[in-house]
Amino acid sequence: MRRMLQDVTVIIPAHNRPGRLRRLLDYYSGTGINILVPDSSAERFVYADSYSNVVYRHYPGMHFLLKIQAILPLISTSYVLYCADDDFAVPEGIEQMATFLSDHPDYSIAQGHYLTFTERGGQISFYPRYIRNFDKRITGDTPRERLLQEKDMYASLLYGVVRTDAFRKIYTACFDENGVPRFRNLFLAEEYFNHAALILGKYATLPYFYSARERIAGSATDTTIPVKVIKTTPAYLPEYRGFLTALAVLLSEADGCGYGFEEAFSFMREISDMPKESAVIARKRQILDFVRRSVMLRWLNRLGEWRYHQKGLERVAGMPSYPCTFSTPEKDAIIAAINSTASCER
Repeated sequence: MRRMLQDVTVIIPAHNRPGRLRRLLDYYSGTGINILVPDSSAERFVYADSYSNVVYRHYPGMHFLLKIQAILPLISTSYVLYCADDDFAVPEGIEQMATFLSDHPDYSIAQGHYLTFTERGGQISFYPRYIRNFDKRITGDTPRERLLQEKDMYASLLYGVVRTDAFRKIYTACFDENGVPRFRNLFLAEEYFNHAALILGKYATLPYFYSARERIAGSATDTTIPVKVIKTTPAYLPEYRGFLTALAVLLSEADGCGYGFEEAFSFMREISDMPKESAVIARKRQILDFVRRSVMLRWLNRLGEWRYHQKGLERVAGMPSYPCTFSTPEKDAIIAAINSTASCER
């Protein structure tokens, strides 16, 4: 199955975290997988020429969507995925996803199971992530059916393995006839990808350890305007319309759709306005957000996280695809990469 990695490109959209980028590139060295790094950092990555399997492009200050537009001509493999510079998409898991897509031409995207990890005092702790979704599939035969099935989707699709032809269509529709992005908000970009991937094909979550995601502060999620604000504030109406326009363009051109542009636009507005979680979960999320922002309630936030982690560990206990409390070669390789980078920085 190792041959499948040669037909996959990992895109690492780097931005001002050279230590994390170096750690990830070291991790992928020797795997044979193709790496594309569109880097919008202020400074060029000093180790860019040290990796034989990496195509590096420096685009200082460039917006995420423009970076992706710039590298589309550089992708020559059949499959592609994003890996954030603070994550580890596991090569063995990537192989499983690519093999599945090769065997199932009606699927556009697949991903496996995720872990979250934190490093404190030299100790690395792993916890399950997205456990409400560990067996999720979206299998409708038409774009409309799949988008309606998505409404209870808990995990993002953004970091799944996707067919390159679908990936190109997704990001071509993001731009108008003058090459200008139809929208720019990063949260909208993620929601857009989730909808767009399902317009173009079916989705599967497979029972394999696929990725480990680091929990760190200072990410773009701390500074990006929330989607709810974009959708409900008149000042952001052009941004929201651009988002819906991109999806309507993609949907109206999709096989088996049967919609003209105006019908597609109305349907995508309906889909976008659907709640993605129950009222109870939404209320819990509001409470957690309030607690997280309060200095006086940090102890309660830590208690809530501990309880969430324990519930997750109980749910996935013994599952090979969630190696939180036991060792596997894939997990050990991630630990080795983290420790190697930490040793270099000391």
